[in-house]
Amino acid sequence: MGNGTVKGLSVNAKTLILVLLFVNVGFASKMINKYYAMKESGYIREKTFKEQLEQRVMKAFGSMEELNKMVVDITRQKEEAEKVAASAKEQDEQARLINKKLEDSKTKLEEEKARLQKEIWELEDSLSTAKKTMGNKDSEINEIIKKLELVEKENASLKKQIEEQSKTPGDWNLPHQ
Repeated sequence: MGNGTVKGLSVNAKTLILVLLFVNVGFASKMINKYYAMKESGYIREKTFKEQLEQRVMKAFGSMEELNKMVVDITRQKEEAEKVAASAKEQDEQARLINKKLEDSKTKLEEEKARLQKEIWELEDSLSTAKKTMGNKDSEINEIIKKLELVEKENASLKKQIEEQSKTPGDWNLPHQ
């Protein structure tokens, strides 16, 4: 710049260009560092579950056999849980079917109960009608019995009169008309 190759730019412009150049280089280096930091954290986040579990096991137990045992146990427990879930689902379906049958049976029993209650009421009505009829018949029978007793008394008194008159044949008179 002092050699005269760049003519026409003032010192202030050249200084401004240099400052901007340093700012851009600083910003670029900062962004590159930030990129590498993000790349590293992304890589750590993207590690598989197995690698993270291996690291934890190595810190806790210090052996891969323990890790393998844990993986096998976790896998077995997962399979057992799936079996239990399938069994629970099947039992739930069976329970729903049984509940539906119970509801149907309950409905039928309610209908049968209503029908039987109707029959009971009809029988009670006919029983009360029969009681009334029997009460009327009893009063009629009592009246007939009273009349029969009167007729028997009259019959007995007539027999007595006939016997008395038959004992005395001469006094026998025909009734006057």
